[in-house]
Parts: sequence; C-alpha cells; structure tokens
Amino acid sequence: MMKGFKPIPRKLHMVIIILLFMILAQFSIAQAKSNRLDFQIQEKTIVLDPGHGGYDKGAEGPDGTYEKSVTMEFAQVLALELKKAYNVILTRTDDYWVDILTRTAMANHQNADMFISIHTGGSFLHQAKGMSLYYYEKSSKLALMPGTESLEESKNSNFNELWSNIQIRHQHNSKILAERILEDLKEKIGEKVEYSADIQGAPLLVLEGADMPAILIEIGYITNPKEEKSLNDINVLTDIAEKIKKGIDDYFEKAP
Repeated sequence: MMKGFKPIPRKLHMVIIILLFMILAQFSIAQAKSNRLDFQIQEKTIVLDPGHGGYDKGAEGPDGTYEKSVTMEFAQVLALELKKAYNVILTRTDDYWVDILTRTAMANHQNADMFISIHTGGSFLHQAKGMSLYYYEKSSKLALMPGTESLEESKNSNFNELWSNIQIRHQHNSKILAERILEDLKEKIGEKVEYSADIQGAPLLVLEGADMPAILIEIGYITNPKEEKSLNDINVLTDIAEKIKKGIDDYFEKAP
C-alpha cells in the first residue's frame, strides 16, 4: 500500500454507491415519464377548422382583409407549430367552402382528440378589440353559426337530437381547454404584447356535434384597424400560435 494513502471506510463506500444508485434511478424514472408523456402527446390528433372560405368571406377589415384569408393563414401557422408534437388535420386547405356540419363531422370521423375552429371577431364598432374563446353551452334557442348565419336561418338547419347533445358530455373539458389556452395567451413574454382575451359559453353550431373537447377561437377583431394590421403580421400570428400550443400542451398534461 502506498505511503500516506487512506482507504475509504467501508460504510462510506456503501453510502456513495447507494447515493449513485438513487441518482441514476431518479434519472431513469424522470426519463421514462418524459418518454411516456411524449408518446401520449404524439398519439393525439387535433383538427383545426379555418372558418369561412370560398363564397363566404366572413367579416371584412377597414383595409379590405377578409376573415376567410386570416383564418386560413393562421390555421397553417398553428398547424406548423402543433405538428412538432401532434397529428394535425385541417378541415379546409385552401379558399373553398365547407359546410358547417361537415367540418365537425370530419373531426368525429378522424376520432380527433381536439377540435379548434378559428375565426376573427367582427363589429360595427371599430374600437372593439381582443380575442374570445368559446366552448359549447346549450341554450333554449337553436345553435348559432358565428359570422354568417342568423338565428332565423339556423332554424332551417337539419340536425337531429342526438347530434345536438354530443358536445354536452365534453362541455367541462372544453371549458378547461379554453381556460388553459387563455392562461398562456395572457402571459406576457418580454416586450411582446399581452393579449386581451375572455371565455364565453355559447350554442355554436360548429361545436355542437363534436365528440371531443372543442372550442372556437376568435384571434382578434378584423374590423379594428389596429388589429387588422396585426392579423396580417406573420410574427404576431406565430406568437399567438406558440401560446395556443403551450395551452394545448398544458391541457393534455393535466387533462382529467
């Protein structure tokens, strides 16, 4: 034995081995949880529904921007962001009209885990601003379609009692989804804008027959000159998309 060398006491040696084992075990457990969560998220299918399209232009901004164009552009931006972790399907991929009930039926046919219909707000008051998130809430009145269909026109819609009750069982989770996204939309990052947003329940026809958590998002008022400009800014749309994805991630991680 070398002069001056002091062997590590046996007890201390065992303690070091146990500590190393515990550290490796904790790392392995954390890695397994992470891999399991990634696997669970990868399995999820999200259907994005760009509102309006074709002959239905939706609301129009002061500078002539159509809602149908903004919803299509944003859906593509959001899809690009979500595809990092999810399977994403769009109800339309170009400027054409898709029937309201068909949009929801597409999500059901794909056994989607989430349905998000994308719109912009519209108002005769140009100062109206902010985002709105809607979840389905049944009313004694018939379901409404945002932007293009009045209550009187809705009375002529052909949907049976079963269809009108499908979303009811997902109402609680749909509201939680809206709340998760709202939390992230309101989070200010650095010098970026803090978006004004709220949540409402409404008997929206496009959400009514969805057999999964479903919400409708109005990403800003296109009739507000300032917000119309923002809705044509790819950087703004990307920032909103990133916040929405974070809210979706939070929902899937904490969902009932």
